[in-house]
Amino acid sequence: MSAKTLLKSLVKRSSRKAVVFSLFGLSSFAVASPSFAASVNLSNFTSSGDVGNVTPSQATLTNAFPGGGDDTLNGIPNNPNNIVNVSGVNPTDIGDLETFLGVSQGFLGLDATEGSAIRTSTPLSFLAGDVFSFDYNFVTNDNPGFDRAFVTIGSLPRFDLLQGSGSFNYTFTTASNSNIGIGVVDGNRDFTRSSRLSVANANIQPVPEPLTILGSGIAAGFGVVLKRKQAKKA
Repeated sequence: MSAKTLLKSLVKRSSRKAVVFSLFGLSSFAVASPSFAASVNLSNFTSSGDVGNVTPSQATLTNAFPGGGDDTLNGIPNNPNNIVNVSGVNPTDIGDLETFLGVSQGFLGLDATEGSAIRTSTPLSFLAGDVFSFDYNFVTNDNPGFDRAFVTIGSLPRFDLLQGSGSFNYTFTTASNSNIGIGVVDGNRDFTRSSRLSVANANIQPVPEPLTILGSGIAAGFGVVLKRKQAKKA
């Protein structure tokens, strides 16, 4: 091989390596710059009814009266889950609660009588792909299905929460400025047997940034190329 040919070969190899390392550098930078979840400050929410123990990361809501009279049976205390009023404020009449949440009358159920809720002070901005989520614990002294814990998001249908501990997650399919409401109501057209809803760790997980997606695509593409080259050598 002549000196000229050898020099061309070395330059070509060096240029190829420079491009590969540059693209992998971009990929590494992109993948290392993910979209982190942003905490939602629950202490900025407004409230109606019995809402207490409020901090930026948690809140407790009940439909219990301060005196505990709604958890008695024939004058005898009947409160197996020790659900008590946490604020000294009565639950809100259902019509007033629906007005507070900005939903239509009957939205919380035609059998609902009273309840408590929290609501964003101003609408939150979401992009398509954003995920709103929080952890919760819903406990009731009532029969299953009578008292309800729920979530309202803008004009979307009501989301009911299952009893026990769980996580609520909603992925926005379109960009939206939406108010969020979370609450608990007495159902079955009665005012008896209390329920408690504890909410914690509300956050918004943004849709992945375009640069992150680009970096992941670059990394995946080079993985395929390298595998093909190795297969040819084998």
